[in-house]
Amino acid sequence: MPKIDVNEKIFSSLTLRNWKIKNELEEALIPAKAELDYWPESALSDEERELKIELNDTNRPDLWGTAGVARLIRTYLAGKAPDHHYGDYPFFSSPSDVKGTKYKVIAEKSVIKVRPFITGFVASGKEISDPLLRDMIQTQEKLIWNYGRKRRTVSMGLYRSAKIQWPIIYKAVDPDSASFIPLQWETELSLREILKQHPKGKEFAFIQEHEKLHPLLLDSTGAILSYPPIINSADLGAVQVGDTDIFIELTGTDLPSVLLTASIMACDLYDQGFTIEPVEVEYEYDTSFGKTFVCPYYFQPPVFCSMQRVEKFLGEKLSAAECIQALGRMNIQAEAAKGREGKQAAETEGVIAYPPEYRNDFLHAADVTE
Repeated sequence: MPKIDVNEKIFSSLTLRNWKIKNELEEALIPAKAELDYWPESALSDEERELKIELNDTNRPDLWGTAGVARLIRTYLAGKAPDHHYGDYPFFSSPSDVKGTKYKVIAEKSVIKVRPFITGFVASGKEISDPLLRDMIQTQEKLIWNYGRKRRTVSMGLYRSAKIQWPIIYKAVDPDSASFIPLQWETELSLREILKQHPKGKEFAFIQEHEKLHPLLLDSTGAILSYPPIINSADLGAVQVGDTDIFIELTGTDLPSVLLTASIMACDLYDQGFTIEPVEVEYEYDTSFGKTFVCPYYFQPPVFCSMQRVEKFLGEKLSAAECIQALGRMNIQAEAAKGREGKQAAETEGVIAYPPEYRNDFLHAADVTE
């Protein structure tokens, strides 16, 4: 199960309360199916104190970071969800939206059989402190290691947005034809040399070494951002304390997983005070969401749950209003409605739940009941 290190000052600011009593925090973690693994010495200042929290829900990658756990606690203690389907996150696009953006990524046809999906967004307007940078990197690593299956399904890169000349090009190239200075290195290496010489290249060579073409991310001047999912460049891909504008890029082999990971990261950074600026992604080929869409992208369909199912699963008869209130404490917007579950012939009384932007684990009415 994932474990995260949590800076107490950041955590307190996000949960809107200070945690001075251990038992109170342990109780607050229960709705997140989380446990307090380490409680630091009381003599330390809030900036120095770091909690350790173990997350026990493998279906909730949105909880694998400080902001995600804090969001659930904050909402649960408040006792209700926001009053609109997009929650507190107005920057999301949906299939019906048409938005102009100043940032654009173009995915060329060459990547379709190599690593076909990319998305991203820009976070700006807040200076990155050392604790915040460490927290961002930790969230990145937890998501791509656990949910992203060791970078195979989803990988993520953070870049210094102010140094990038847009639009960004995502394409596949011969691994001997491109070279750059990777992070934690001093000389240029080709993509093939990175897999043989660089520590990260050796660790993740299994993802790309068998391919004839390898993915590459460049800006409009040809400057290389990264060799996804292996390593960033030492220039554009070296986010530092004091930076205020970051481009967050995600690539992978499963588009819903890539989009969800982007959503989680965008919500986390927004909660921490960043402005989220959408990025338009233009594909030269069809995807399940079309050739062009704007990210962060809300794609989760609503789920109907009948009152009959609630009573059957919980052994207790609840009203629609009670169900809506309970769902609200878990940051799930819902409303009373008539509908059908699965192949039911007749409509029944129930509730429609609108999954939050950062969750994609509502597959059935049973998930709403749980």
